[in-house]
Amino acid sequence: MVQSQVPSQTRRRSGLALLPLVLLCPTWTFLGNPFRTKAPKTPETSVETVNKDFASPERKELLADMERHWSVLEERLKAETYPEIVDDPYFNVNVQGLLQRYLIASKYDIREALIGLERTAKWRKEWDVLDYYRTGAAAELFSEDSNPGAEMYFSDSLLLDKEGRPYAAGRLKFANPENMHPWHHLRAGVLVFELMATKVAALGKGPGSYILDIGAVEQQGNVSGTAGHQKVYNEGRNPYYTSGAGTKDAPSQEILEELGSLDNGFAVLKAAITILNRHYPGIVGRVFYLNSDMVFWGAFKIFSRWISDRGSIDFQFLGPAQWREDPVSKLLEYYDSDQLFEEWGGSGPKLNGDEFMQRAIERYESEAMEKELVAATS
Repeated sequence: MVQSQVPSQTRRRSGLALLPLVLLCPTWTFLGNPFRTKAPKTPETSVETVNKDFASPERKELLADMERHWSVLEERLKAETYPEIVDDPYFNVNVQGLLQRYLIASKYDIREALIGLERTAKWRKEWDVLDYYRTGAAAELFSEDSNPGAEMYFSDSLLLDKEGRPYAAGRLKFANPENMHPWHHLRAGVLVFELMATKVAALGKGPGSYILDIGAVEQQGNVSGTAGHQKVYNEGRNPYYTSGAGTKDAPSQEILEELGSLDNGFAVLKAAITILNRHYPGIVGRVFYLNSDMVFWGAFKIFSRWISDRGSIDFQFLGPAQWREDPVSKLLEYYDSDQLFEEWGGSGPKLNGDEFMQRAIERYESEAMEKELVAATS
């Protein structure tokens, strides 16, 4: 897992989207320079804005009512549907922030927010989300050996924006559409946003962001994605799609019924957007696409239609070409120089090909091991 198709200097789309999980897209033709169409600036998605939304007596009463209803629902889920909820950080880290996000996503309708929370609890049990917190899970899911066709190209940046909020970083051209297994890729991709959601909740400073570089990569991927060297890939050669893996390799019948058969890249992307719309509202507030071409923008016009009309997210296209909105240096308005990768104009660490993902995997693993040690000694 939309409003107008017309792009703008700061593009607002309703809902929470995961960003593209495919590499090859249909070619589309556009006339003129659509990126220069102006529109009102999207409101800042900070924790201060959220707190202001719940500052009025009416909203405070709404939140208190939501907390009472959630307490009842949580006990029922614990007793019947999802006993593991007691150990699930998504439901236990910053509970007030969780309820606020689902209220905002449901347009302040308590009933709809509770339906969303219950649906998320059931999905987390079916998807076995808690396995993401196991030592070894991240390394296994990123690896071609243990998770064939993972083709990961994004991860936690391990850095923060100027407000102290985390952001994910990606280099799309490391993903090889000829080798992407739809369910294995989706499984690995959701891990990144699951762990980011926990970090966003723990920090309590508002939604994170995502920087995705669409530009060419000179070297071959050696962490997860197997593409690179500026080669052109053809999704039609993908053996997983042609052998029916999009249906037969689904983790369960329930998941298949919810997300459908993943028989091509767009189906995988749509499934990812569905997951984020339904189960991770308010986790990402801003997305930067760097060095995009018109092919990718054509794909954006398609997948942005799938984004739910809940919450809000800012999209900005940055790069040196005239038709893009602003130069990459605009990132420095949102990230301190030492918190931005060197290749993107900062003075922070280097992406160094796909090495940034290896550093993230190591951090995921060390944090998982630390939590298991704490649990074992408590």
